[in-house]
Amino acid sequence: MSSTPQIPERKARRIVPVMLARFLFAAVLLAITAGGAPAQVAPAEPPAALTLESALAEAQQSNRLIKIADQNVLFSNDQILAAKTQRYPQFNVQLTGSGLLTAISVTVPKDSLGLVNGSPVPAQDSTITTNPKFSAMSLVQIYQPLSQLYSAHLNIELMKVGKTLSQEQLRQQRQEIANSVKEAYYGLLQTQSALDAANENVKALREMDRTTAAYLQEKTVLQYQSTGVKVQLAQAELQVVTLQDTFETQKENLNDLMGRDIRTDFTVSGVPEALPEEQSIELARASALANRTEIHQAQIKIDQAIYARRLQKAQYIPEVGIQYLFFSPFTIQGFPSNVNSLGVSFKWDIFDWGNKRHLMDEKQRGIEQGQLNLLETRSQVTIDLDNRYRKLREARAGLKVAELSQQAEKEKLEVVMEQYKQKVALLSALQTEQANMAQTAAQYQQALSNFWSARSEFEKALGEP
Repeated sequence: MSSTPQIPERKARRIVPVMLARFLFAAVLLAITAGGAPAQVAPAEPPAALTLESALAEAQQSNRLIKIADQNVLFSNDQILAAKTQRYPQFNVQLTGSGLLTAISVTVPKDSLGLVNGSPVPAQDSTITTNPKFSAMSLVQIYQPLSQLYSAHLNIELMKVGKTLSQEQLRQQRQEIANSVKEAYYGLLQTQSALDAANENVKALREMDRTTAAYLQEKTVLQYQSTGVKVQLAQAELQVVTLQDTFETQKENLNDLMGRDIRTDFTVSGVPEALPEEQSIELARASALANRTEIHQAQIKIDQAIYARRLQKAQYIPEVGIQYLFFSPFTIQGFPSNVNSLGVSFKWDIFDWGNKRHLMDEKQRGIEQGQLNLLETRSQVTIDLDNRYRKLREARAGLKVAELSQQAEKEKLEVVMEQYKQKVALLSALQTEQANMAQTAAQYQQALSNFWSARSEFEKALGEP
């Protein structure tokens, strides 16, 4: 029979404390680890995507420059309301109070007022003396213009045209803000593309640095070659940092244009590759002539000149109105206490040495000048639109060439990189191809920048409806 080995009592006394110490150490270590572990933090929500349409809508609603321009429309409306009051009766109340410092004496000679029943009036020389005391009088006038109502109507219509001009200037401000938002948004898209390309370049250089470091351990490349790769990697990483800073600055500018906190984070989305107006230059011309605010303002200024001429012509009309007069020298003895009169007021400048005629000629020349300015504005808008249309077409074609060139160089770089990993190509060949890729990428980014700039200018030439 086998028997279970027995542990000596002295040895057992030594084992129990050791096991107990290990257990306590493990428990303390577990408590420390659990207590020191950071609490799990919920992942932050990704920033919301901002589309170009949303950016434009928010800018139109919240931009401060648009709100300032909107005040001009309100000013014009207040002027119209003030001009309308000129059609109503005009009230004028005048009170005069004074005190004589010295007495006033008036001598009426004998018989100066004629004879009454054969007796002279006055019968003898008389002296009338006014004692120096406080005196007062009141004068109330009410005047209702009649013939001036036509001039008042023309003036109101002229101010309404001015309000229309203010509204058109507000639309111009909206167009300028929309163009600025588009430029900023397109700039973000261009920077985002450059940043993506820079990150891919860093990724490729890190792979090349890792492979070169392994070859350095194998003594198949020299130290200066490995250091050169690290320099290229550091320069690429610097470019990434620069582009990231540029991207953040552009986002702040766009937030400011939209009238919100510049720290608001967002991502950009793509935009349609082509506009409908790009398909036909005739369609683009029609859109520009219908939407460009310069043409609308030129037409409104002609309307202003026409109303200004009509208003000047109305100056030939005599001023006719109904006038009521109330006069009360209520503290002067010997005068009637109240005088009331109602009548018709008539005023007409019969001869003015040709002043009105010369002013009419001036207004007529203003109309002719406005018509010529409208024709010139339409011509300049068409020329500008055609030029922007051609520039955009050239930029799109140049972008296609640059995109294909970049794609070809990218595929070639992948082949050379794989050959370098397989020790078929030298490091110098890979570096040469890497430099070619960087040059091609720079040309693509320049072509992309030219495209976005040309598109922004073309949309600006189209105008906003």
